[in-house]
Amino acid sequence: MDITLGENLKELRKKKNNTQEDLADFLNISIAAVSKWERGESYPDIELLPRIAVFYDTTVDDLLGVGETRKKQKIREYGRQMSEFFGSGDSLANVELWRNAAKEFPNDSEVMFYLLQALTNAAWSFAADDKDRESQKNEYLKEAVEIGEALSANANDQTFVYKAVYRLCSAYKELGEVEKAVKIANKLPEAWMGREEALLDLLEGAELKAHSQNFLSSLISSFHNVMNDFRRCDYDDEQIIRIHGKAIQVIKLLFEDGDYGVRHNSLRAWYGVIAKAYAKMNDADAVIENLNAAADHTIAYDLLEDDVPYTSLLFNTLKYQKPGKTYTYNESQILLKQLATEHFDFCRDDERFAEIENRLAAVAREGVKI
Repeated sequence: MDITLGENLKELRKKKNNTQEDLADFLNISIAAVSKWERGESYPDIELLPRIAVFYDTTVDDLLGVGETRKKQKIREYGRQMSEFFGSGDSLANVELWRNAAKEFPNDSEVMFYLLQALTNAAWSFAADDKDRESQKNEYLKEAVEIGEALSANANDQTFVYKAVYRLCSAYKELGEVEKAVKIANKLPEAWMGREEALLDLLEGAELKAHSQNFLSSLISSFHNVMNDFRRCDYDDEQIIRIHGKAIQVIKLLFEDGDYGVRHNSLRAWYGVIAKAYAKMNDADAVIENLNAAADHTIAYDLLEDDVPYTSLLFNTLKYQKPGKTYTYNESQILLKQLATEHFDFCRDDERFAEIENRLAAVAREGVKI
């Protein structure tokens, strides 16, 4: 067992705002003995532990760090269950999971953040045709905002502060409070001032290589988000086609072995955007070509296995891990629903269009409405 008595004694003394002499007097021992305990050079006799715990209004388990160890183990178990729910897309189960964890550990920043995350994920998981969607979404978002505001103000780990603020921004936007979201977003550090940037200058050798590849992978995630948001800018359809065509070229250049992993989903999205732009031009051949490519990447994504190593040069220390999700249907089902929209009515009778739908239907999983 990793006994952290010395560190715990120092922390408890600071919280109680007393001195080593105060504890020594209470126990009728020397100050030197207490000093050695705090430095980890020796431990108190076992019969003194209950009296020390009484002095600091704690338990012997917590004094020895056993309570903290048990707490971490329990939170790890909650995290394991969270991963299972993410894998199945069961957002509401994740909310209940972390609500229970919050009852058990109401002052733990990690637990409260995961509850915040679960609430925002659940808010955005309700089916579009659910008549109670807006009221249910807002109920979860308001609870998330309450937790996020407290967490961003009081978290004892700055990482959870930043994560809470990020989630708060999205929640505020969905609740129509965009100005408030912008205000708190501006308090976050600029992208280049983050942990990943700092570590680039500090690591060497294999550690630097692994870190750099992980960092590049996260940058590609940001690139994906930026590309998706370009659709909300004032670009015309021809410009949208060019922009997303460039994005596709970037991904194919970076993953020269075609081991796209989660980026299959990015390619699916961008080919779909291009197809929709061509649909506005009534260019059936271009629509079919890009929908075929979108279907290829969608099916590849849905059939991917976890823990498959990348071989492309810039990612060959990494393994593909399928991300969690907030819905139970798969990407093939999502694309099928997109193909059913009015944008593609003009070419729906084309045999090639039906072939794409049949390919997707063979893999699609409807799941259940959450």
